[in-house]
Amino acid sequence: MKTTLSSKLALTLALGGVVAGVVSLLPMDEGSRDSGLIGAVVAAVLGAVTLVLKTQLGRGLTGNGALKAMMTAQGLAFLLRLVAVGVGAVILKQNDTMSLLSPRGASSPFAFVIAFFAVSLAQQVLETKSLLAGATMKVIS
Repeated sequence: MKTTLSSKLALTLALGGVVAGVVSLLPMDEGSRDSGLIGAVVAAVLGAVTLVLKTQLGRGLTGNGALKAMMTAQGLAFLLRLVAVGVGAVILKQNDTMSLLSPRGASSPFAFVIAFFAVSLAQQVLETKSLLAGATMKVIS
């Protein structure tokens, strides 16, 4: 069964929604809950962007070109996630003193990072399956 990009995007965003739902049900203070929700949403949106990026870079390529495109896309996705989680954690740590994002309580970079990577890990599996399903590479022995 071949899945379309739109169904993959819907699944990627749904993963963020599931993690956000779990975060909202966990017993934690409101600042930590807000941080976790922000992490889940940021990861869901970033996952959608990287899925489109990976799909577009690998479109119509075969052989070594496809492998190079997939590795480039994987590297760019990792870099985007690394920058996003770093910037998000720093902003939330700074927010402890400013109370801009979560005036209800101290924000938690830990909750942000955990929620971010919970979504990202599930998205990595989806992205890798998507790339492998669409790849037509000849293995050289």
